[in-house]
Amino acid sequence: MNTLSFQYILLGGTILAASLAACDGGKGDTGFDEGLIREDLGSTTTDTAGGADISFEAPADAVSALITCGPYGYDTLATAETITDPNGGTIFSYETDQGTALRMPVTDDLLPVLIPQSPDLDLTAGIYGIRLYFSASGAVTVGCNALYRVQEPTASQTVDIHFVFVGVDGDVPGLNAFSAVDNAPLNETLAGVGELWAGLGLAVGEVTYADFAGDVELYNSVDGATEFGNLLKTNTSEDRAVTLFMVGAITDDDGATILGQAAGPPGAPAIGGTSKSGAVVTVGFLADGDTDTEARIIAHEVGHFMGLFHPTEKDGSGHDPLSDTPECTSDADGNGTYASDECGGQGADYLMWWAASAASVNTSDDQGWVVQRSALPH
Repeated sequence: MNTLSFQYILLGGTILAASLAACDGGKGDTGFDEGLIREDLGSTTTDTAGGADISFEAPADAVSALITCGPYGYDTLATAETITDPNGGTIFSYETDQGTALRMPVTDDLLPVLIPQSPDLDLTAGIYGIRLYFSASGAVTVGCNALYRVQEPTASQTVDIHFVFVGVDGDVPGLNAFSAVDNAPLNETLAGVGELWAGLGLAVGEVTYADFAGDVELYNSVDGATEFGNLLKTNTSEDRAVTLFMVGAITDDDGATILGQAAGPPGAPAIGGTSKSGAVVTVGFLADGDTDTEARIIAHEVGHFMGLFHPTEKDGSGHDPLSDTPECTSDADGNGTYASDECGGQGADYLMWWAASAASVNTSDDQGWVVQRSALPH
């Protein structure tokens, strides 16, 4: 096809607030961690139709592959048009992605492609082909890289968390990198995250803290996709830890208040310096002592970062690619929003539901299968 019509845009996994409630190394270079292999796939330039082709060869011992292409700026959107497997079969088509075992983001600046996203389509060894599409009117040249996880997953893995406090000592009095280890509400929040992740076979691992060294006044209140992406780019670490920037406020490009926003799904774990290298979370509920809600926000956003989608999107336009999570089919009032009170028993009680509430705590076996293969847990 000559062009793609972007029918929905996933500009990071978000939980909306307001009245909706809290929703280059070469191949074989494992860097610091024996569980990962990094490969430079080279660069590619779009043709006159906005498309470009890349390929990667999944090693025999790889359990997941994360392909990233970019950067290409915040004014351009990109996605995968088609993906073919080592047998030449089409395992993803953008035009018919719903009901398949893969979903692709439509995203700015950096495109992440994760395989697998469901136990219905595992990663097999061999050469895969990806047809990329970019919305820019002119030619786009991007560099692409592969990150292979070659560590066998287990149901008892840990996720390391690196908190970066962006001037939030005014929102939560005294909260900074020095005091965080003894901060009772933050520790209660971390305990809550661990309880929510237990159903996924994950536990909270090493927790570290830092104070933001950049423009605190600018990034304490993150406004729009460009500020969000630029803040994440300040995380240059390639450690297997999720960097959580804790801020006072987040608003999207439409001015809506957001409680948490993750790069993804998926993000770019163990890849530093990109607009998909972490997540941003507000500290409002921490300041109010509502550690249960703060925990749900963090657990939800890191779920996106590891590759989990909402069971049903807010407008009903899409569902996750998992067989064992319910899909909501009810918009009873016809207002175009699949609200939590309309979707009881149809996914609203899941941690990855688009608008978090006290009931949004459940996880599924397939969700656990996906996150256990992310490059993040170890």
